[in-house]
Amino acid sequence: MRKLLCLLCMALSLVACDRGDADKSVVRIGVVSSFSGKFAENGENVKAALELALQDVAPKNVKIKYIYEDFGYDAPRAATAVNKLINVDKVDAIISWSAVAGNVISPIADKAGIFHFGISNDKNIAVGKYNFIHWTQSEVLADKMVDLIAAKKAKSAVLFAVYQPGLQQTTDFVESKLKAKGVKTERVNFAIDDKDFNVIVDKMKKKNFDVWYTTALPPSLDILLKTILEKNVNKPLVAIDSFLFSNIQDRLNGAQYIVTPEGDENLLNRVTKKTGSKNYFSVGYTYDAGYILGNVYSKLYDELGRKPTSEEVANKIMEIKNFHGSVGDIWVDTDGVFQSGAIVKEIQDGKPITIK
Repeated sequence: MRKLLCLLCMALSLVACDRGDADKSVVRIGVVSSFSGKFAENGENVKAALELALQDVAPKNVKIKYIYEDFGYDAPRAATAVNKLINVDKVDAIISWSAVAGNVISPIADKAGIFHFGISNDKNIAVGKYNFIHWTQSEVLADKMVDLIAAKKAKSAVLFAVYQPGLQQTTDFVESKLKAKGVKTERVNFAIDDKDFNVIVDKMKKKNFDVWYTTALPPSLDILLKTILEKNVNKPLVAIDSFLFSNIQDRLNGAQYIVTPEGDENLLNRVTKKTGSKNYFSVGYTYDAGYILGNVYSKLYDELGRKPTSEEVANKIMEIKNFHGSVGDIWVDTDGVFQSGAIVKEIQDGKPITIK
């Protein structure tokens, strides 16, 4: 019996060793995104973009495996997800989607020594040795917006800004830059679920502002836009992102907005073929992050003959100075923030058209 037990133990030890050796050639990347609730469609497209990126990297000597966790756009669930990925799944790296998840995951991943790539423009997420982010920054969006308003020769602008950290930050930049150019501004802050804009629109209309700017989001977005249209404001409407989410684009002809790139046409067509969706928000950024991370792991594994450490991955990514990504030419600064551009769109016949 004792001999049988010894043989069994030896067999189990060999299995464990084999599994451990196999694990040395498997890179596990945890992905925390929203696969349920109002952003479920985005989550499925994030997944499609990552799988397409991995397909394009086509690593030869190392296997890259994604482990997906749904956080339902809820910060506490993001904390649960990242702890599972680190402590149970033993991931080598993490990709997070949105500032809601990224701000939770960033300090946890950094403390654990796990590389983390956040799909967000919140610079706080990039704090720490192993944290990076990829999204067009607020300053870039603001500069583009100020140029757009300046092209209209506006001397005054009313700024409707929803209470959302990133959009408030972007509007801060817009306001500051407009004032520096001598443009008179007035700020109107409001909650994302506000339902009545009659009084404030009447008040701003009487002040006869040259341009009306907004960063509204659903559900208040179309309520605000309908109020402006029904009160015959008849002034140029501009926005950052907002019109992208509107259900009344057919009533917004001529309205212009600054938006982050969705991704190159080839990628977008491939995502639609895979998911059936044409909701491309964040698809290009996600693809880039997946491609860069997969490519770095693949190349370092070939060079080292083993899985690279988070520090080695971070150092390699910091060397990127000019990468032609799905959202255009990008590069990483000393803070771990990938820099990219923004584009201008105009709604023509109810459809957004990119303005060159």
